[in-house]
Amino acid sequence: MADEKNISVREKLNNTSDKIKPDVLAIVIVSLLVIGYIIFEAYSVTHVEVQTITATQTTVYETISAKALVIRDEQTIGDTGGGITVPCISDGEKVSKDGNIAMTFNSSEEAKQYSDLQTLHSQLDYYLDLQSKSAGLNTDIATIDREIISDINSYVLASAQGDIGSLSKNSDEINDKLTRRQLIIGENIDFSVIITELQAQISALSNVAPTSFITTDKSGIFSSYVDGCEGMFDYENVKELDIDTVNSYIEQAANAERSDARLGKLINNFKWYFCCVIPTDNLESINDGDALEVAIKGSDKVLKCTVESGADVSLGQEETLLILSSSEMDGAITSMRLEDIEIRYSDYTGFKIPSEAIHINEDGQKCVYALIANQVRERTGDIVYSTKDYAIFEYDAENSDSIRMYDQIITKGKDLYDGKIYS
Repeated sequence: MADEKNISVREKLNNTSDKIKPDVLAIVIVSLLVIGYIIFEAYSVTHVEVQTITATQTTVYETISAKALVIRDEQTIGDTGGGITVPCISDGEKVSKDGNIAMTFNSSEEAKQYSDLQTLHSQLDYYLDLQSKSAGLNTDIATIDREIISDINSYVLASAQGDIGSLSKNSDEINDKLTRRQLIIGENIDFSVIITELQAQISALSNVAPTSFITTDKSGIFSSYVDGCEGMFDYENVKELDIDTVNSYIEQAANAERSDARLGKLINNFKWYFCCVIPTDNLESINDGDALEVAIKGSDKVLKCTVESGADVSLGQEETLLILSSSEMDGAITSMRLEDIEIRYSDYTGFKIPSEAIHINEDGQKCVYALIANQVRERTGDIVYSTKDYAIFEYDAENSDSIRMYDQIITKGKDLYDGKIYS
């Protein structure tokens, strides 16, 4: 009897399963998926993970972008045509009238030996100086570590800008600091062995010398970079140039070919010019005579410039030739010709807050919310500058309701209000 009952139960189950049609099963599965999605969405809405940024002061600028032509008072320096010629000063270095700017050698091997000789002399002077001062070295290891990091940063910056003179100087500084650090931490350095070895190497090269020197009949700033545009543009009458002339200059500069037949160039005046054609709509906050900053795109270089002309425009004028002057000079500047620049005419300093973190409070004021010890605090303040993406809130140390340094500003959260607890 038991076996008959079991068979009967199985038959009923089989009959039931036979009655569940495929379309009904599909409906059940879809319903479960919909219910799961609704539950997930409900959880997502009610459980928003808070996201924050740290409030630190920054400076933003209103800028005008332009393609600028550099015009200098410059002339190329010819080669002697005989032997191997090697500059004896660095790019951006000032040279006096009748000063040496290059040396000539009978062969490239002699030129290299002479260069090695000068390096050895510099190293010898360095170790002699270090030996004499080693007894009184600063014992603050933290200070010298900071100086090493600063020198490394300067080296990287000089490398990015192609500033060979600064690159060599920074390299020497790093080597000096590392050696001093070894002495501070008690590592024994036998200077006498190093000095004796350097003196022996110098003695072996003591007969190497240049056959002649190349001098200049003017004082100025030397650069080994020649781009083929030297003397091509009217430096003396730069303020009288017009838009068509500068546009033709820019085209000539873009198509100019470098020449390796020249030793370099001499820049005869520290004052030089940026010339750029820009829409007059961008000139509302700029006047002739203004001092402003110009950033070189693609680098960290920012130059101090003066607006010489072009900012005071006539009504209805659509374009203007803006001429900026500068007296800053280094190796990188001497090689500039066509540059993408940003003219910074206004700056604003404060807390840069993204738009998604800015709210309107009950008083109709724009505010942000800071997360302090898991509690939301409302922060208000004056907005000194804004775009569609962010706003600059003024830092007011006297106002306890304003944004504070290092506040954790909430950029993403749910139902924010002053006093809310986030656990």
